[in-house]
Amino acid sequence: MSERPAKGRGAFWPVLRLATQKFMRIDGPQRAAALAYTGFFALFPVIILFVTAASFFVPREKAAAIVLSYVQSVFPSSSGAQAHVFAAVSGVIQARGRASAVALLILVWVASQFFVTLIQAANRAWGTSGNKWWKLPLKSLALLGIMTVTVLGGIGAPMLARLAAGTLHSRLILPDAYHLALSVAPWGAVFLSVMFFYKLAPHRRTSYSEIWPSALLAALLLNAAQTLFVLYLRHFATLNAVYGAFGGLMALLLWIYISGLIFVFCACLGAAQASFKEQRGA
Repeated sequence: MSERPAKGRGAFWPVLRLATQKFMRIDGPQRAAALAYTGFFALFPVIILFVTAASFFVPREKAAAIVLSYVQSVFPSSSGAQAHVFAAVSGVIQARGRASAVALLILVWVASQFFVTLIQAANRAWGTSGNKWWKLPLKSLALLGIMTVTVLGGIGAPMLARLAAGTLHSRLILPDAYHLALSVAPWGAVFLSVMFFYKLAPHRRTSYSEIWPSALLAALLLNAAQTLFVLYLRHFATLNAVYGAFGGLMALLLWIYISGLIFVFCACLGAAQASFKEQRGA
């Protein structure tokens, strides 16, 4: 007869050990590498789709500036890739007026492939087989739409705070609230996006109580990894010496890979926590 799991704080290490076992069993580093590959190719289309959605509410030029500012607040700001990546994105956005509906569909398809990879990684973490082949693209499109709405909400929160500050004419409290919202909103959107993804991606019923701790941990780890990655690039990295003009892009690819490791491991952590609770309640 197997020993029943311990309760209380003693449950932390068994859950962490089980999550690590799941992470290694599903080849977590290889899953993260696949996420980095698809995520790198999906970065441009996702940003352009965000701008397209935001342009329904504000002019396109302003929407582009707001979205790019938001993306820069989430990605490492000193990676050296911004001069290449965001300049290219700005050029594509300026030319988007000549893009056809077919081009927009191609952008959606490329972006959805990243979510297909995410869904497959989450299902492997939970030990489920995933959706049928015809359901997987539909779920990826739905998650892309949810992420778009969440990100636009995160972008709109600071703007609402600024509007409130201007309406109430407060110079003591509301400006601080605005700056707080400006700094917290991007990572709040990341937390909500990850939580909704962990909730909807697995091909099983999951409750928010099972996944919100791992989603919160993923957002915190991403924030901490961003800070440490910026320090590393400033003081230790020699990517430009190795890759030359491609050093910035390689740094961006490395950052996406690290984010993939965090995403996959936290998915395994949520699955391990749910499994631990089921064993304890048995």
